[in-house]
Amino acid sequence: MQFEKILICDDDPIITESLSEYLLAMDYKVFSVNDGEKAVEKFKDFSPDLVLLDIMMPNLNGLQVTKIIREKSEVPIIFLTAKISVDEKILGFELGADDYMTKPFSMRELLLRIQAVLKRNNITKNDSEQIFEKGNLSIFSLKREVNINDFRIDLTKTEFDFLECFIKNFENVLSRDQLLEYTKYDYLDSDDRVVDVHIKNLRKKLEENNSDIKILTVRGMGYRAST
Repeated sequence: MQFEKILICDDDPIITESLSEYLLAMDYKVFSVNDGEKAVEKFKDFSPDLVLLDIMMPNLNGLQVTKIIREKSEVPIIFLTAKISVDEKILGFELGADDYMTKPFSMRELLLRIQAVLKRNNITKNDSEQIFEKGNLSIFSLKREVNINDFRIDLTKTEFDFLECFIKNFENVLSRDQLLEYTKYDYLDSDDRVVDVHIKNLRKKLEENNSDIKILTVRGMGYRAST
């Protein structure tokens, strides 16, 4: 049996110890560090399946660590934070965070969020690939890969899910709530600004790669994909 690996990055020894004990008991392989520089170093060596990352850490903060990780990997990242403003949350999502947990948090809730993110990130051998094509864009659902003119573009987990939802519902208007329901993430807390940030980032990547597909705003209703 291969255990999924989780890297815990938090400068509070009580949190790292309690998280490590709990996740080890849940059959995960765990490694913990207490500052941002060590997090970057251990990420390279440990190759985790998921990162639990405190925002306020010495040397490099969680946002800086996320930016470095996202330059080379799309591994899921869940932020752990004592308090955070909507603007900080939006910045985290812009950098590529997958979820947030506010301290103090329930271990059970965190476990459920970890399981949900990992499930979405895993590829099962028994599944068959589904390919959706529109214009010069191709989506490979199983590999969670998007190609434009046969060149792969890098999307975050949520950007991929939004794009897949748009292509499956091509030319149909989708509300923000429908997009959130498709991603099956409740961490966005139905905050329109956060959804809009993901759409803005997705649009930018599609435009930069000369996609035939456009994400259009339907005022007062939501968004739709079109050519």
